[in-house]
Order: sequence, then structure tokens, then C-alpha cells
Amino acid sequence: MVLIFVIILSISISAQDFKSEVENYFNQKLKGYDKIEISFLNDITQYNYKIDESRELKLKGGTAYLPVKYSDRNKSANSILTIQLKLYKLVPVAAREIKKKERIDENSFTLQSVDVASLKYHETALAVNLNSVRAKSSIREGQIITNDLVEEIPVIQSGSRIVAECIKGSVMISTEAVARQDGKIDDVIDILTTSNELLKARVVNSQKVLIE
Repeated sequence: MVLIFVIILSISISAQDFKSEVENYFNQKLKGYDKIEISFLNDITQYNYKIDESRELKLKGGTAYLPVKYSDRNKSANSILTIQLKLYKLVPVAAREIKKKERIDENSFTLQSVDVASLKYHETALAVNLNSVRAKSSIREGQIITNDLVEEIPVIQSGSRIVAECIKGSVMISTEAVARQDGKIDDVIDILTTSNELLKARVVNSQKVLIE
């Protein structure tokens, strides 16, 4: 009975040691997170596992496939352990519902440490600069604000009164017009002139366009 207890205790300690080894491994491999949590989907008490650093770690969303070696009757074999990951990072989260085309300001979001592992391509998806941007589509309260949900605020907005210039050789003609589309600098938008002509023009700044 004592021998069985000792064996079970030894297995438990070995599994705990391996879990600590894996936690350290992920902390070294995956930088820039506030906290990393792991959950094994395999029974790690079955064998004596060691991380095999000669093979590549594979990540897919919140799942990691960890290459390992394990001992079985004095023989070593290769295997893969499946691990569920939670990757916590300080990210902007909508503090309220943000409507489409609404400007995002400091009252629109809070910074929270949340699990971002399930976000597709989260390293590039997370919005890091929320200056001069607006919601591209409606954003729910509590939703992580990612780059695909925001867009740069256009310098000209549909309905704005602008000056449209047309250059013919050394002659420049200017006229008043109304923007029929939003536009950032260098965008080509539709404009309606005072003579009711619908033309294409390139945005120069917030007040002027150049007729194409």
C-alpha cells in the first residue's frame, strides 16, 4: 500500500514538474502577453514527458501542438501533446455600443487584459492606434476593437461643400462642388458641381479636390 502511494505521489510530482516546464517554455516562446494559461488535453501522468525542442511548436488559434519525447519501458518515443492556450493581453474593449461611422474617442473604450488567443491573426488584428479613426461597422459593448472594425476618418465626408479645381495646361479653373462620397487624401470620389455635373475628383485636402 505504501509502495503504491509512493508511486502515485512520484507520478503526480513528475506531472507537476512537466507542467512547470511547459509553462516556462511558453513564456519564453510567446512574448508580449500579460499572462499565459495552459490546459492539457492529454493525460500527462501516463508517461514521463520531456519537451522536444528539436521539433517545431505549432499554434492554431487557441490550440498549441507541443512536440515531446516520452519514456516507455526504457525506450524513448516522439509524440505531440495538444494544449489549450489562453493568451491575455491589454487591448481596447468597447465601453458601449459604437455605431457605424461614429468617431472613436477615449470614452468609447477601456483597456482590459483579455484572452486574445481565439482572434484570427491576433498579432496584426488588434487595433493599436485609435487616434482619428471611426467605426467601420457597428461595434458591440464589450467587443475587442480590432483593425478590421475601424477605419481612418476621411478628410472629406459625403455632403461636404468643397472647392473643385481643374487644370488644363497652364490654366486652372475652380468651382464649388458637393462631395457625394467620403474620401481620404488621394482617394478618388464622386462630386457634384454647381452646374449639376457628376465628376470624379482626387482628394487634395479637407477643402479641395482635383478633377480627374
